[in-house]
Amino acid sequence: MLTRRLPPLETTLQINSLAYGGAGVGRLDDGRICFVHGTLPGEQVTVRVVKSKKNHAEAVIIELLEASPRRVTPPCALFGACGGCAYQHADYALQLETKTSQVVELLRRIGGLPGAPVTPMIASPAEWSYRNRIAVHTDQGHTGFFHRHTHKLVDVPTCPIASAGVNDKLNEFRKKPPRQPGRYTIGENSAGRGFTQVNADAAELLAGVVVGYCGQGDLLVDAYSGAGFLSKRLVERFAKVVGIEWSEAATRRAMESAAANESHLTGSVEAHLPEVLSQAPAKGTALIVDPPAEGLSPDVLHTILAHPPETLVYVSCDPSTFARDAKKLSEIYDLAAVQPVDMFPQTAEIELAASFTRRTSLIN
Repeated sequence: MLTRRLPPLETTLQINSLAYGGAGVGRLDDGRICFVHGTLPGEQVTVRVVKSKKNHAEAVIIELLEASPRRVTPPCALFGACGGCAYQHADYALQLETKTSQVVELLRRIGGLPGAPVTPMIASPAEWSYRNRIAVHTDQGHTGFFHRHTHKLVDVPTCPIASAGVNDKLNEFRKKPPRQPGRYTIGENSAGRGFTQVNADAAELLAGVVVGYCGQGDLLVDAYSGAGFLSKRLVERFAKVVGIEWSEAATRRAMESAAANESHLTGSVEAHLPEVLSQAPAKGTALIVDPPAEGLSPDVLHTILAHPPETLVYVSCDPSTFARDAKKLSEIYDLAAVQPVDMFPQTAEIELAASFTRRTSLIN
């Protein structure tokens, strides 16, 4: 017996909000949530459902029936196809509001922390041309980024969120692409040493927030410290500063300018943090954690809870894993402040710094 394949569903949808990741959110007639990229709250659109699940669906926009007054014209002709940007169609103030509300919602839903002390996101000094490096893919003579919905390559001649210097190098790269397909980094300073912040000016704002949260004391431990981007700003505020970093190159770079009270350990945080915190003073110890997008490992979380520093500052590039970790840390810490900083305008990426304070009853 042949099964008749139903045609894709086309329907009119009212967009109510923006989900983490940038898609507009509406509801189908059957009550399911439907995600549509390229839409904004308050808009009415005709869509075609392209993926249908039991509890939700994904759709593409066919026609914009009623536009939001906060919609702007994307400067990039590839917006919507290229997967790099999510919000070029939204005015910048809306982007900041949206990302702030997404942090609040993730802390409520994943972290079990309703009413978390999240302050409005700090704007990037530059909305465009801020990236000092990009990662591109090459294949069969084409250079660009992956399509939003597939691994098909979108050929990108220029990127409006990359700096002029990066775009100049992208142009040179495209003229003589490598024969081997793959992922390549193009930066303003290709001979740069170690990890550098992609948006240098916004990174300075984030660093200022972290310094304010750490205060001063006897010991500062900077986990995932890199070359000391954060800890070197605090050497005069703490009697002793210890960085932990897996990269030998980054550790060597940190030690080149190390102060007398500053040391750096090479290796995993899982390996070094237990010994450092177990010997830390009960008061006056601050810990900075700046993990990758995966967040803190179970071993690191266990170490922090077993030897809790008085002050914990968490820098995150993924608010969903941060919310998960915040839920665990709330066993002995109070979440004192959360400050998002827009390191990546026009994209769905969110960076934040958060301050946790150990409860008074646990301080000896």
